[in-house]
Amino acid sequence: MRRHRTEPNLTEWVVLAVAAEGPTHGWAIARLLGKGGPLGEAWSSSRPLVYRAIERLEAAGLLRRAGRSEGRGPDREILEITRAGVTAVEAWLCEPVDHVRDVRTTFLVKVLLLDRRGQDVGPLVRGQREQLASVVARLAAQAAEAQGSERIVAAWRAINADAVMRFLATLEETAGR
Repeated sequence: MRRHRTEPNLTEWVVLAVAAEGPTHGWAIARLLGKGGPLGEAWSSSRPLVYRAIERLEAAGLLRRAGRSEGRGPDREILEITRAGVTAVEAWLCEPVDHVRDVRTTFLVKVLLLDRRGQDVGPLVRGQREQLASVVARLAAQAAEAQGSERIVAAWRAINADAVMRFLATLEETAGR
């Protein structure tokens, strides 16, 4: 039996964060997250997944429909974030990721979303460096001790973790400029 997921996935979080910027509609969000969109350059999601995310966020009480917009082309449903949605997305945006592999996706999109809001990314970056420091040290130690074919994977993981920490250091130096 499949368990029901309660925590939003990354597409849902990003949709919610974009809605927190102000009233919007699904098409606009899908364009932002498309392959050529401003957020899609770092992390993209398809239009069907964006609309599925909107439905899940509405069902969870984090997003609501607030009328229709008229203009050129078809009318569009205007989406607004709820108070519960604001609380949830504010907490999520400030939370470092747990794994080195998630820096490329979740962390990077959080930085871009904070930057879009004009918020200082420094606190998130510092928190992320602290979160990963022990993981990076452990991976470096494993790489130094690895033997045989395990050495290859351990070296890959350690080098990637070190690159992430250098990226975070660079980001922290440039934060707020």
